[in-house]
Amino acid sequence: MPLNALKLISKRTIVIYLSVLGGTALIIAGGIIPVQRYAAGLDRQIKDVRFQLEEQKNLQPIYQVLKTKSQAGTGRVLPTPAKSRLSRDRIAMVSPTLRKIAADANMDPLSVTPDVSMLAGHPGHLLVHSVVRGEFYDFRKYLIGLGELPYLERIEEIDIQQNPDVMEFKMKIWLALGS
Repeated sequence: MPLNALKLISKRTIVIYLSVLGGTALIIAGGIIPVQRYAAGLDRQIKDVRFQLEEQKNLQPIYQVLKTKSQAGTGRVLPTPAKSRLSRDRIAMVSPTLRKIAADANMDPLSVTPDVSMLAGHPGHLLVHSVVRGEFYDFRKYLIGLGELPYLERIEEIDIQQNPDVMEFKMKIWLALGS
């Protein structure tokens, strides 16, 4: 009976049905599927942008803190005091002075020892060995504090030791001595 039913349907009707079916397939293949892929791509982009936005919201407070710190640091000028010489009767004050500079810079002064044996070879200068412990950023503050000393001649050597918990800085500092 199915063969008889097919004979009853005209060829023209079959062609129309096949062309409508083909047109529908073309519309689906040519229009709907690409639009769905494009929409899925847009959804991924939206998800990425939302993730980036959430990251920026989370990092905004850190950015503001760093921005204010960097703006505050730009106005800082290194000290350039008028050069003078340390009188010989004040040599005993060198060690407490360097310890105070280290403490002001949040560093731990381990030792500050003037090398008096060098006075014979260099009568106008005093060599001081200094060992401080702390963070690298605080060491910068310590160096700035040393730069404020009017009798600082030069820093000859800096040896940095990285320990597991903190850094240790060994320095040879030359001070100008007066009479």
